[in-house]
Amino acid sequence: MRIETKPEHEIDASTHEKLRELLCECFPGYPSRTHYKQLPHLRFLVWEDGALVAHMGIDHRMIRNGDTPLRIFGIVDLCVAESARSRGVASKLLVEIEAAARSSEVDAILLFADDPRVYLANGYQKVSNCVKWLMINEHETLGVAEKPVDEMMVKMLSDGAWGEGAVDLLGHLF
Repeated sequence: MRIETKPEHEIDASTHEKLRELLCECFPGYPSRTHYKQLPHLRFLVWEDGALVAHMGIDHRMIRNGDTPLRIFGIVDLCVAESARSRGVASKLLVEIEAAARSSEVDAILLFADDPRVYLANGYQKVSNCVKWLMINEHETLGVAEKPVDEMMVKMLSDGAWGEGAVDLLGHLF
């Protein structure tokens, strides 16, 4: 198994096709492309015998938690092919992103998860904040949403604590 880190703009057409197939396999109803709302800045790709078996997109941005601006990595579309599940691949990806975040002085890693088990096992906590984000659908801006989001999870890396105040994503929901 080999983990490759690639900026989005360096991914070739063949890899994009494999990525599209993986995302559609792992997320029923996923659009037939390699992103849901917006392109991630960076991708972690896991290869095994020439096959793409896992993916994790990363959105690097500033957000606001209450009155505190935070540098974050947002995890986008972490998925593992059925053939590679139950072998710790997702946990290995989470270790990789945490190492990259710590070396980049990122304050927190943030994500939205329907199934929190792998994240809880890796030190993430569920948080319930009111969240503001830019609504995007099919490459069109629809407005700004603001409401509580129960699927949000965070792992603080800096000394500060995650606040209970409103969270402004300063962009789209990833």
